[in-house]
Amino acid sequence: MGRRWPALEILAIDLKEAYRFPIPELLAFLYAFFPLTFSPMVLTLTAGLEEARLLLIMSLSSGMVSFITIVLILKNISYGLANEVRKGLIQTYLTYPVRREALFLVKLVSGILIPAAYVALSIGVFTALNFPDLALKHLDVLIVGLLALLADVLLPASLMLLAAVVVRRGGASLAIGIALWFALGVVSSMLLVIGNLTGWENVVHAYYLLSPLEALLVHYGAIGLGPIMPGGGKPELWHCHAYLIGNYAIALAFYSLALIYFVRRFEPV
Repeated sequence: MGRRWPALEILAIDLKEAYRFPIPELLAFLYAFFPLTFSPMVLTLTAGLEEARLLLIMSLSSGMVSFITIVLILKNISYGLANEVRKGLIQTYLTYPVRREALFLVKLVSGILIPAAYVALSIGVFTALNFPDLALKHLDVLIVGLLALLADVLLPASLMLLAAVVVRRGGASLAIGIALWFALGVVSSMLLVIGNLTGWENVVHAYYLLSPLEALLVHYGAIGLGPIMPGGGKPELWHCHAYLIGNYAIALAFYSLALIYFVRRFEPV
């Protein structure tokens, strides 16, 4: 496999290092435990539209799961990638008969996409097991809600990856990654406050672009969440889909910048 599929060999090495015992077992426990802690709370959600209940259930059960996932990505990407440069692993990988694009994809899969898959699996299984009728009846809302939850992970992860390939030093990359994560939260909070106070349309759009799940919650009538649209209206469903697509487009742009830098400028010295 190593000679014919060097990228798969590198991926196997990455997964072995990043998810050695007891990390997978601990993650499986945490991703199952934290949603279950919210079971008593979500069982009390009986008012409102079924779609709003489903989204609130997913949102409440995902809080700690998303936090753990971001921490895992900080470990794998912000610190781990730079640490591999220091140890000479990246230099070794670049001697393999593998394109830089393939090596970048390996790091993306092992460092970001697998942790993101943990989020989708955890919330999806929790919702399906505890509210099967609701999940099946509104499967489209479940899928869009999962995509919106993943957006909260994939966007900051794209910034962390870009910072990691540019900085290449573990401590500095980790600090910048954490700062970018908090900066996104601060910007989102500021947009929420300004949007509520002023009702400026562009600010409201920008807030929902960074928080597509909030747009879905407001659209389906979850009370007290997010700024309303100018004129007292709520975002239409197509608005919500546009915010979600826009969020992924922004994340994809940062991933593309990281890929371009990794292919053309990245020198692991």
